[in-house]
Amino acid sequence: MATLIMQAVGQGGGGDVLGRVPIFAGLAEQHLDWIIAAGTLGEVASGERVVSEGEPAKSLFVVCQGELEVCKCGSHGAEIRLAVLRAGDCVGEMSLIDIQPRSATVRALTPTVLFCLSHAQIARLYHSHSDVYLMLVLNIAREISRRLRVADQALAMMGVSINEMWQNETRPSLT
Repeated sequence: MATLIMQAVGQGGGGDVLGRVPIFAGLAEQHLDWIIAAGTLGEVASGERVVSEGEPAKSLFVVCQGELEVCKCGSHGAEIRLAVLRAGDCVGEMSLIDIQPRSATVRALTPTVLFCLSHAQIARLYHSHSDVYLMLVLNIAREISRRLRVADQALAMMGVSINEMWQNETRPSLT
């Protein structure tokens, strides 16, 4: 199975594909090799759900082959497609930062091969290689920030004020 994973993530000495995924950028070859060995590979049929909005999050995924759609339930109950993910894209990384349930539903548009890394494996990384864990978390924060900037731009182009949305959001009290 490890050989299949290495082929799918393009390991030819250091995880060629994983090394180009933004959340794994800057990691040394040996650390990419550890991540590859710690992960699993799965196939998802077209139309099959990978994760559902609201369910507990236990892992992150990298698309190795195929396409996924990311959908969220809109205010009137209709499902809205937020993004289409392709090889090299990742999904599920937000839950490593905010420890919240899945924020969207992810479904395969085509037969898809996914590299999966569980939160438990990432926790092991924290204990064994805290410097690598720190780089991974910083990369995830950068990716989330990049996506937030894109979302801010989209809202601005639509003339939507995020303040109105935030006022309806339940946030913890500072007192």
